[in-house]
Amino acid sequence: MGSGGKKRQTNRKPKNLGNLLRGKQILVVDDTMVNRRVADAVLRKYGALVTCVDSGKAAFAMLKPPHDFHACFMDLQMPEMDGFEATRRVRDLEEEMNKKEESRKWHTPILAMTADVIQATNEKCIKCGMDGFVSKPFEEEELYSSVARFFDK
Repeated sequence: MGSGGKKRQTNRKPKNLGNLLRGKQILVVDDTMVNRRVADAVLRKYGALVTCVDSGKAAFAMLKPPHDFHACFMDLQMPEMDGFEATRRVRDLEEEMNKKEESRKWHTPILAMTADVIQATNEKCIKCGMDGFVSKPFEEEELYSSVARFFDK
């Protein structure tokens, strides 16, 4: 009604986002069920095939090459094995595989999911081999954009 200045919120996908995630297999790793469910729902909206696990140890097992994942969202603070350690181990295995296998170069994009967005944490993420991060709580467009950039080629 009228032009009262308030924008009406909708649940539609932002128009500027394409279908870059359609059919992409994405692993979501978080020890909090709510975070897994939210990330799962958002990524599925864009056509991604999502697998969720609740620990760094489970993520490491699933990301051992060869695997079919195109990308991974990794929580940083988890019991048993945190996201930093899981990522370091995955990168070590990818490096080993890349030395053995000339036909394919392994590097699965791994994005940190964290509420701690200070510069030191960002640097620690990059140092352990992560490709970026999204801050929690995350926005739908931020989650999409952070991973879609790896498929926009």
